[in-house]
Amino acid sequence: MRRNLILIVSITICFLTSCEEGFNLNTGITLSDTNELYNLELNVSSNATKDLSPVQFNAKVTRHSKFTVRSDSRVIGFWSIYSLTIDGITENVAQFPTDYDFFSDQSFDKIEWSSIGGDTQYSNGGWIADIDAGILSLSIQGVTTNINLTFDYEGTVIPLDGFMIWDFEKEGKSYHQVLQKSEFTDLTEFTESISYLSISATGGTIEGINEPSAYDIIIQLPNEVNSSYEVSGSLVPAFDFYEGNLLATLYNENYSVINVNIPISIEITIY
Repeated sequence: MRRNLILIVSITICFLTSCEEGFNLNTGITLSDTNELYNLELNVSSNATKDLSPVQFNAKVTRHSKFTVRSDSRVIGFWSIYSLTIDGITENVAQFPTDYDFFSDQSFDKIEWSSIGGDTQYSNGGWIADIDAGILSLSIQGVTTNINLTFDYEGTVIPLDGFMIWDFEKEGKSYHQVLQKSEFTDLTEFTESISYLSISATGGTIEGINEPSAYDIIIQLPNEVNSSYEVSGSLVPAFDFYEGNLLATLYNENYSVINVNIPISIEITIY
């Protein structure tokens, strides 16, 4: 009588990285990395599985630092002189309207118009503001003027029609100058940009994820330390693969990209 022969071959491939400290084939595995504002943590139920047996995963984004607006943000924007007194005498600013445009790179443009037929004067320079000390330093062509600075608004960005008040000495005269915000300021640079979380895999497919897509998941956490967001799902090994990877990526155009990768070994059983 002829007997049937059954051959069972078990193949397991262990990545070098998966055998380093922090990996344990008998327990769940967690790796993490951090950028300026966030910590990204990737957890898998195991870094070894049998063919077609899913590996559960969880990706968690946690805020470790608050988003803060630069301290000198109130200066930035387009301003027009509203009133001016020199040694206590009120000047007619309507004859020579003057505008300042303060940029985020700490440069500025100054435009002096003439309502009586004169030429328009253009100049530019640099600025530095110490808001806590109430000092604004303006530099034009190597000449620096230190100004005592106050505002009529305590927010991070002065709204339209808000005031910036200057008091300073120049050429032996005392100046009191009030500037009014004359254009809306683009708030993009004073608002935390959106972060995007993506989950990708090799050697298998991502299934059962609790998001419509595994890519470009919008992360907009409250501006509080330890606020967090979690995404979970499964990595299902593809047929005839011996190895795979699960990769979580956190992207923000203004901060460092975080990549957290966990390799998965796949045991294939051949009957």
